[in-house]
Amino acid sequence: MENTKILLLDDREENLISLKAILNRDDIDIYATTSTNEALRIVWENEIAVALVDVQMPGMDGFEFAETLYSNPKTREILIVFVTAISKETTYAVRGLKTGAIDYLYKPLDPYITNAKVDSLIKLARSQREIREKNKLLENYATIVLNSPDIIATVEPDTGSILSINPSVETILGIAPASLIRTSMLDLLVDPVKSGLREVLVKRSFVGGETIVVEDQFYGRLRQPVWLELRIMYKNRLLFVNLHDVEKRKAHELALIYAQAQAEKARKTKESFLANMSHEIRTPLNGIIGLGNLLSATELSDSQEELVNMLRQSSGSLLNILNDILDISKIDEGKFSIIPTSTDLRVLGKQIIDLMQFKADEKKLELRLEIDSRIPECVTVDGMRLNQILLNLIGNALKFTEKGSVTVKMEHLAETPAGHRIRFAVEDTGIGMSDEHLTNIFSEYGQASENTSHQYGGTGLGLTISQKLVRLMGSELEVNSRFHHGSQFFFTLIVPDANEKSGNGKPVVSFQNLPSFDGKKVLVAEDNPINALLLKKYLKAWQLNAVIVGNGKEAVEQLREELFDLIIMDTRMPEMDGFQAARVAREELHITTPILSLSATVLPEEISQALEAGMNDTLSKPFEPEKLHQKIDLLLSTIAPANVSEV
Repeated sequence: MENTKILLLDDREENLISLKAILNRDDIDIYATTSTNEALRIVWENEIAVALVDVQMPGMDGFEFAETLYSNPKTREILIVFVTAISKETTYAVRGLKTGAIDYLYKPLDPYITNAKVDSLIKLARSQREIREKNKLLENYATIVLNSPDIIATVEPDTGSILSINPSVETILGIAPASLIRTSMLDLLVDPVKSGLREVLVKRSFVGGETIVVEDQFYGRLRQPVWLELRIMYKNRLLFVNLHDVEKRKAHELALIYAQAQAEKARKTKESFLANMSHEIRTPLNGIIGLGNLLSATELSDSQEELVNMLRQSSGSLLNILNDILDISKIDEGKFSIIPTSTDLRVLGKQIIDLMQFKADEKKLELRLEIDSRIPECVTVDGMRLNQILLNLIGNALKFTEKGSVTVKMEHLAETPAGHRIRFAVEDTGIGMSDEHLTNIFSEYGQASENTSHQYGGTGLGLTISQKLVRLMGSELEVNSRFHHGSQFFFTLIVPDANEKSGNGKPVVSFQNLPSFDGKKVLVAEDNPINALLLKKYLKAWQLNAVIVGNGKEAVEQLREELFDLIIMDTRMPEMDGFQAARVAREELHITTPILSLSATVLPEEISQALEAGMNDTLSKPFEPEKLHQKIDLLLSTIAPANVSEV
């Protein structure tokens, strides 16, 4: 603890020496002088707590010195004790006390009495100092409370009555502070019954001593509700409540909730649109592709075969555009996964060139493949997505090149601990792009110019999807281009060695040459007559006896009458859709016959809906007959049909 500072003032040096000897202790610092002027300087420059002052001195006596100290706010709190050898008369003592002194010491001084009085004075001085400091602190707190932008109140914990409240209540709620004294804070609430404050008061959860935070709506100006955050602390049998205006934050939260709801609504609208669009386009497209397959299996003249091939190419292009639109939606929603597998880049490159060669031949362009010999035989990469990216880039290059060549390059740049660093590039000698057009090249539906789509065709989605796929694979699709000199699209992947070689794949078999199923009975529910015809043709070729119905209601009626080995059900049909029909079959008829869902959408939500309805597997339209055959074979070999229950 800091020593107490004591002033000794006496015009005689020997008296000062005597006092110093009596007060020889470690808890005080003594300032001694024979001059009143020097004494005034000492008290002004130091925090003197106690002054022992001689009364009779030349010039300014002790009384005048005491009056001087008392008249100045800086020195008024000094405890003055007069030291005197003159009369002890009452009138004389009273005069000294009126000047501001608090006691007398009479000469000759008794050391015990002197030290005892000094002890008392030190305690008193320290108490007064603590009181002054606390008062100063309280003044600071009062200033903070009075000027705080928050409402600060003391509240009676049993009743909720307001004992004090600062002026901010008038700013925030429009109520004068004086009018709220002894008013229950609950009366200011919009809904006092369901309020957080009421719960705190009723449960007395504040007793634990922790600060409790709740939010309530209060009536503000013109009775408009205002959200306030209450921070409640219990101390000295009172509740100290800080009420902070959170109206803006609440409005922001509501705006975020509304925006989230709108985003969810937009997502569902988009999802519904994609599902409907997918269904409306894929259903007739399935018929077109299927009819092309049927025609290609018949005896055709050269000119007829050429027309059928053109039909199949056109329908394939339309399917690619549709898949592009759905792919970009799935990528944006984070529902797209990269699945690395063992891939032979040389085989992949050759298959791409073989697939695109006819387009190059149509325009009399040279289509080349250059693969670095340092590239290993097999690497681990998502071959399907890499194939999709390169097909998009080659398709674009062929589209915008009228003469010259298109070259696909795979260059081994380096071998790193993570794998082989390989640069994939597609170069062309086409029309190229200006710097202005390059800035828009990877945006959705963004082509080099507005008339590009009319002149060259396409949606402009291919590059957007390719860029997003490349990013999912951890790289960036870049472009170098000069107007009228051609373009180069390239990206770099780090791919590890594969542990095993990739499969070469099975040769394509015509649908009529696929294995038969020996007369199994199949119920087909399909409302589109062309798709129904295709299914009938496929099933007949595989020696399956098909019963065709036009909707889910007819399918349920048929299931009440006959046993089937397999049910093929479209999901979207009039009167009763496939989901409802499947539920009736499972829940009412208790049929365990395998059900294959044919859906014209590829959205995961509809696939999940089909499985939840009781269907065993799904197949998206348009489909190749080989895929349908695989699904049928799997269902017939793994799931045994059950008898129809009695109805």
